[in-house]
Amino acid sequence: MRHLTPVFALGALHRGKEIEQFLGGIERDGRQGVRWITISPARSGVTVHLSEVVDAGTDTFHDVTEFPPLDPDEESWRREIAVLATPEEALQVAVQELGADPGLWVNQGIVCDEYRDFRIARKAQSPTQP
Repeated sequence: MRHLTPVFALGALHRGKEIEQFLGGIERDGRQGVRWITISPARSGVTVHLSEVVDAGTDTFHDVTEFPPLDPDEESWRREIAVLATPEEALQVAVQELGADPGLWVNQGIVCDEYRDFRIARKAQSPTQP
């Protein structure tokens, strides 16, 4: 089972583990990209990040953390959305402000597998997609 139940996602955050959620494809100014959320607990609070990158993957390269930022004026692909006091608040912000699905969180590093599955599904729907 790849996806964390809401209880397991919350548990991971309470244990100090980062969780992620792949949000899918986006288009900005004619450029194709993908986006995902990361929630990272730390002593200073729980940070919600949104990442938007150029969809630069191939059939054999899926590491979205290596893709360049979708916005050419950004130096990093990871933008801080909020720092909150509790994991519960962070999850709520992710759902309400970024459209996260409470049942689709994954452990850190698995977002690349989610991207790979996204590419496979997109290619099956439209064989002309790269």
